[in-house]
Amino acid sequence: MTTGWFEAARSHTDPAQAFGKPEGLDDLLVVDCSQASFAGLVASSFLAELGAEVIRVEPPGGDPARHFTPFGQVHEDTGLGYLVEGRNKFHVTLNLDDPRGREVLATLARRADVLIETFRPGRMDAWGLGYRQLADLNPRLVYLALCTYGQFGPRAGSGQPNADIADQALSGVPFITGFLPDDGAAHDASALPTRQGSWHGWTLGGLWGAFGVLAALHARAELGGGQLVDVSPAEALMRSTDISVAWWELDGVLRSRMGNFDTAIFPYAYFRARDGYILLAAVVEPAWRALCAMIGRGELADAHPTIPSRRPLEVQRRLHAEIEAWTVTRTFEEIWALAENVNASLEGGVVVVGRVVTPEDVVKNPHYRERGTLAVISDPTYGDLLLQMPFQKMSGSPPRLKWPCRRPGQDNAHVYAKYLGYGRETLAELRERGVV
Repeated sequence: MTTGWFEAARSHTDPAQAFGKPEGLDDLLVVDCSQASFAGLVASSFLAELGAEVIRVEPPGGDPARHFTPFGQVHEDTGLGYLVEGRNKFHVTLNLDDPRGREVLATLARRADVLIETFRPGRMDAWGLGYRQLADLNPRLVYLALCTYGQFGPRAGSGQPNADIADQALSGVPFITGFLPDDGAAHDASALPTRQGSWHGWTLGGLWGAFGVLAALHARAELGGGQLVDVSPAEALMRSTDISVAWWELDGVLRSRMGNFDTAIFPYAYFRARDGYILLAAVVEPAWRALCAMIGRGELADAHPTIPSRRPLEVQRRLHAEIEAWTVTRTFEEIWALAENVNASLEGGVVVVGRVVTPEDVVKNPHYRERGTLAVISDPTYGDLLLQMPFQKMSGSPPRLKWPCRRPGQDNAHVYAKYLGYGRETLAELRERGVV
């Protein structure tokens, strides 16, 4: 029965079949004029993967985000992050500081279903391109504005950058991320708040921004028009702090950094194995007892039989050391096999085992390759690129990756001819004037 389901799931949702199926958003036109922010890029990437035609508007010379890349590493003059998030978009250049450039964008917005921007609040409005003006030109427009402080409030419109590190800091996530030293010395580097290793604020801001856009599009038929979607990536990431805000408001407890431990349950942590790091979780009592039996330490379950009895930090530290003394003598595969054997007869709960992987492990993982999570895309400009594929597996209208990226202005002729009727001479004139 179970084996049959695996094959059925593959037959319905295998990404290899995506190009033979319809696209969910293929009737939408999206204009993404975000700049120097991956939040806008991520939002338009999700919409583009689902079939929307996305026109990516950059200033002449390209978006500064093209150069947000580790230690200056570029591939064919494009940063690594932009290679990932430039996907599936038509790239045009347009100088919005020029009145003619703003006129061109307004004309595109008349035809669009969605517009995405990441400028300082009020900038687009001052140009005559804000939601108030564009909604008059195109009442069906869904206008997504992504900015750290949002579009209103005491700090909206400040000169502060629309930056991921600000999004993270304001969300409260870094305050609860990191290790506290044993002596609690505040000056110790290990006590510092720790930012997420990836651009997590931008990514979640873009993801939830796209979610808001889809909800607004769904409501458009009922409302009779589009709407403004104001998303602060800092607030989007704040949603990931789970209990922190409520804990402070209800009980006056300032949630502290716990490092490799959890405030509510144990074991729910990382442990050293013989060949790297693993995760172990055995939350409910049957699973906890099964884990203790598996490592030959049944007395630990007797001494700490309930979730509350394992919650104090000093208990977690002691139990972690006891469990790790066992895990460090075995490989991940050995621990995985033992856990799977235990889980087969376990009633209530499960002993969860996983490997803490490196980027190299991710690339080599046959599970991801089998599911089409990673694939090599061959592109005439950028060559062969290994990229993350759309992660939603859908049976009817699956997302897909069509191309990885374009150079700044690569699609000027196509887009401006299709939507504005500009020919070669007009484009040459605009190029000469610095408009495109």
